[in-house]
Amino acid sequence: MNNLTATYEPETGQVILDGHPAGPAGEAALIPEAGLELSFDRIDGHLVRVIADVGDGAAEEETLTRLFGPNAVLIFRDIAAGSTTAPRELSPEPALCTALSQLALLDAARVTSPVPRSSPWWPAEAAVLAEQAGLHTRALAEATQSVRVLAERPLAVPAFALHTARAVASIAAQREPEAAWLLEGMVAAETRRPCNPGLDVAAEVADLEAAEAATLHWVLEPTGLFRPGLSPRSDLLVRHDSATGAVAIDAFLMPGADTAAVDRYQARLVDPAVRRVLAQAPFRTAGQWAHADLRSEYPLDELDEVWIDVVNGPHCPVLGAKTHRTRRALRWADAALRAERAPAGLAPHSRKSDWAALAAIAWERCRQDWEAVGGSRDRVTAQPGPDVLAEELGGRY
Repeated sequence: MNNLTATYEPETGQVILDGHPAGPAGEAALIPEAGLELSFDRIDGHLVRVIADVGDGAAEEETLTRLFGPNAVLIFRDIAAGSTTAPRELSPEPALCTALSQLALLDAARVTSPVPRSSPWWPAEAAVLAEQAGLHTRALAEATQSVRVLAERPLAVPAFALHTARAVASIAAQREPEAAWLLEGMVAAETRRPCNPGLDVAAEVADLEAAEAATLHWVLEPTGLFRPGLSPRSDLLVRHDSATGAVAIDAFLMPGADTAAVDRYQARLVDPAVRRVLAQAPFRTAGQWAHADLRSEYPLDELDEVWIDVVNGPHCPVLGAKTHRTRRALRWADAALRAERAPAGLAPHSRKSDWAALAAIAWERCRQDWEAVGGSRDRVTAQPGPDVLAEELGGRY
């Protein structure tokens, strides 16, 4: 599956290696160094695409050489020069490809997680994975960021996170020796999972099962400001009064979010068939929530479908229905992958069966959205991904 076919794009000065297309969860991107971008399938982790600059901003040799062998740089240059003898099929080194894939999958999970990106366990796990992949500069930067926070907290973590804490301390020792020394002395706390009372998997499943077909649809793009839910449906709390045309929208704010940034965001009702804005209003902060009230003069129930957009400013272009549904299909798949991991720290009172039910519903909704845009993406077996400790710990440590 990881054989890739090479082509050259003279307009961009890039050699592109294409492999087996990504499945229904889409791709996870990773830029290990300037001039090199890798994309991995979010389900089974296979390498989907490599984009390497061979012009003025040529990619450094180290990662390409480790991925494709000692002659990789010469092969890429020959391909760019139009050589007919240069091999057109390349296969990456499996162990390194797996390590890079793990880091890309963690980065993708971080973007849409209900756990704030400020949790020190995101950079801690990223540092360990980056070190395993030979990305020492990134590993040091991530480790430094993590230990500065972890060293200020009680020196006890659940046993399953202890190995990562000590590994990140070892990586950061050259830049933060005192903080690393404190982390090295960590002891294992009771194996307890911190409670995040705002997330309830069983309630999410019940809401999804009870939801009827509706005109209103939405998908929340990651911003780092609004907290994603357990599925696209709970990304926003939406109430629609058909009699008056009023639509009330609430988005939960990430803990520690910059509330001053809320005013820059707009909620919009859009008709994707003609790419028209039916109503729009700014968000306002209300405690832990951002709230917006909209009212459409046009009866929403008379339209085939209406989408709610959350955009950074009033002048963003209106997207078509196909793009909306494609984005939501990927978001459903993201929710399904998280549910399959069943991270105890996000909802410690939820049962494995609740998570399994959520995963099944999310994969089915993903399939429906892909079919609605004329695509069919087969579900493949997921391979073991990163631990995603930030979610296992619930962001509390």
